[in-house]
Amino acid sequence: MSRTTPRLHRYSGWFALALPCLLGTPIARGADENLDQFKAKIEAEVNAIKEKYESKIQGLENRVETLESENAQLKNQKSASAPNPHSPEVASLKQRVARLEHEKTENTTTPVTPDPQTTANTAAIRKLQTRIQESQTETQYIYRQDGWPFDVAKLYDLPRPFEFHGYFRSGFGMNGEGGKMEAFKAPGAGAKYRLGNESDTYGEFSLTNNWLRQDDPTKSPYVKSVVMLSVSTAENFSYDSLNNQAQGNDIALRQAYVEAGNVIQSMPEIRFWAGQRYYQRHDIHINDFYYLDMSGYGGGVEDIPLGGFAKLQAAWLGGSVDNYVTDHGNAAKQNLDLRLTDIKVLAGKLTFWLDLAHTRGGETRNVFDPNGNPFSIESSSGWAVGLIHRTNEPAAVTAVDSKDGKNGPAPAETVSEGFLGGYNDFSIQYGSGAAYNFQSTLDTSGPELDDAWRFRVTDHFTIQPSPRFAMQAVALYEETEFGGPNSRQKWSSLGARPVYYFSDRYSIALEAGVDWAKSEPLGTDGHLWKITLAPQISRGGKFFDRPVLRAFITYAQWSDGYKGRVGGTAYENATDGLSYGLQMETWW
Repeated sequence: MSRTTPRLHRYSGWFALALPCLLGTPIARGADENLDQFKAKIEAEVNAIKEKYESKIQGLENRVETLESENAQLKNQKSASAPNPHSPEVASLKQRVARLEHEKTENTTTPVTPDPQTTANTAAIRKLQTRIQESQTETQYIYRQDGWPFDVAKLYDLPRPFEFHGYFRSGFGMNGEGGKMEAFKAPGAGAKYRLGNESDTYGEFSLTNNWLRQDDPTKSPYVKSVVMLSVSTAENFSYDSLNNQAQGNDIALRQAYVEAGNVIQSMPEIRFWAGQRYYQRHDIHINDFYYLDMSGYGGGVEDIPLGGFAKLQAAWLGGSVDNYVTDHGNAAKQNLDLRLTDIKVLAGKLTFWLDLAHTRGGETRNVFDPNGNPFSIESSSGWAVGLIHRTNEPAAVTAVDSKDGKNGPAPAETVSEGFLGGYNDFSIQYGSGAAYNFQSTLDTSGPELDDAWRFRVTDHFTIQPSPRFAMQAVALYEETEFGGPNSRQKWSSLGARPVYYFSDRYSIALEAGVDWAKSEPLGTDGHLWKITLAPQISRGGKFFDRPVLRAFITYAQWSDGYKGRVGGTAYENATDGLSYGLQMETWW
């Protein structure tokens, strides 16, 4: 019981002593009353008062005990929230924390060696990621930034990762006479400088499905299926029909092939393919010139390792020419394309290329000479060779910093600058007979195909010595003998496109180039030069960053020998011309 209880009992004692006095008064006043009845009545009233009083006292005592209990609980909670720093519990907790920190330090200084299976899986996934990054657009082999715009690992949450790639350019331009612009190109030249000099809309759309094993990519082949369509219009109507080939519109199947890797588990990098594809093309961007393009139909095998020396690429490629129909069917050409790639030499890599080609000719049933006689195609075998050297491009190089103190070695990333922040690409080629044109199919040729030959040398570079400046430049020479009388053609070219970047959004490009061409089949001899100024809005600050929106103004001038062959009807009697307009270009 609480300390309040003794006080209440003390008051009860005084009440008991006063009780006889109260009982004596009525006896004195009323002798005639029945003393026993009066006493019983008084005692009953006193007992009722006493019970009521004791009940109130008990309630007060219960309330006091409740308040004291709640107060004790509050004191206990406060004491628990601020423990004694010298208590055994706190000392034990400090010992556990110290032990965990010591174990963490030991684990940090001791490198963890992954098991061989984990290492193999990581390497295999990295190779697959590299392969599926390869763009299927016309700029497949140009320099571009590394990395993905999203988490690559998310692809492997899907059994069949899907890709969508593409290239697109479109715009509108006018000539200086108020008509629709036409491109300025030298007759007999194999290409033209393209900035502000493209009067078409062209696009490529590629769909790729990658068949990957989700749990362990090293245990089964990976396969990718690729299909690509291209569209082109001459920008005549906003509702241009792609079937209207008379107006320069067309739709075409450019690629349809399947590629499989990790077929041979001991050499998972070897890949097999079959179908129609762009086959290891090499191009120069500013004049859109593919100096080696064996794209076509066929199949082959890629990346056969030859020790640490090189990789072997082998393909059987070909195609037919539908407008040359002979007794043997449509004139067709077949090629055995062999390449040694990734030969490390001279601060870069060397590619050696060999093509063995054959075509069966005959008299055509649908093509005739000026005298009305059937045009004859000569059966021919031929060969072509080439060397391509490309310097190393800028790349991140991971080194190990051994001076990182107690936590052990730490990876440190540096950047290999390459050739002035870019690369240089040099090629030299020669071909004869059926292989003279460096392509998988026949093109224009003379009646004496065995006598045809071509020699070509190119050099171009793309540099970015500072974040504000980038440039691509090219020089080339080509000489061709198509076979037969008056079939010699020469072409040389020199040009550059410097770009200045005000920021990663705004830039200005200046492109200047000149082509010299002499063609006996065309009867032309002369030169053409053009210059273009183009302010641009772009995404990023590198030469190949796209998309880009540009305005342009182009001026061109050409020799008298080209009069009537350059610039369309607006400039058929002139030797210079002007065009201006807007264009967008993108790839993804």
